[in-house]
Amino acid sequence: MDEHRSLTSRAHHRIREMVLSGELAPGARIQIESLREKLDMGASPVREALSILSSEQLVVRNEQRGFWAPKISAADFAILLDTRCRIEGIALADAIAQGGAEWEERIVMLRHRLNTLDRITRADDWEAAHREFHAALISACPSGYLLNFCAQLYDLAVRYRNVARLVAYPERRIADEHSELVDAALARDTSRAVGLLNDHYRKTGEFLFKELSQQEDSAVK
Repeated sequence: MDEHRSLTSRAHHRIREMVLSGELAPGARIQIESLREKLDMGASPVREALSILSSEQLVVRNEQRGFWAPKISAADFAILLDTRCRIEGIALADAIAQGGAEWEERIVMLRHRLNTLDRITRADDWEAAHREFHAALISACPSGYLLNFCAQLYDLAVRYRNVARLVAYPERRIADEHSELVDAALARDTSRAVGLLNDHYRKTGEFLFKELSQQEDSAVK
């Protein structure tokens, strides 16, 4: 039983990476036999992992036709971005109200770590640190439901960035945006902090939305 759970966990982790990175192309049917061979395991843990991912909205399940990688579109991304801003804004406000010294120290430390990493030459390390930084900002929120939903929305947003092949654009001063956000949170200026968080996400969102729209236009022509 423990071995089966371990295999399912390993399959979940690997397939999740494949979906988030775009290795499993949006809208593509997921071939269980192909995954089984790629992951070198039986079909059962692969199916269980796919079922878990479908509950996380990273895989689409059709009872009659199997599993699919979710499609993407500019319209869907706009809804995702708006939802993320609303939900994470609530979580950040709660974190500011509840956070103590440990919370303050952690976000300052993670901001410093993030600022030491080059976003281009150390992209994987930067992305991991960026995820940890944003999770820490809202970590003092007492609602586990909100935090889980925020983590899910983060994953969905990362998938869109990866699939759209969004790259850093030089005029963007992301380190400054992070610093302003931390300063507002530490000052317990909830309105400013939430506003800065929304601006931070929407700047990336506007750029990505434009990229997705151009890709859709090109596909139509």
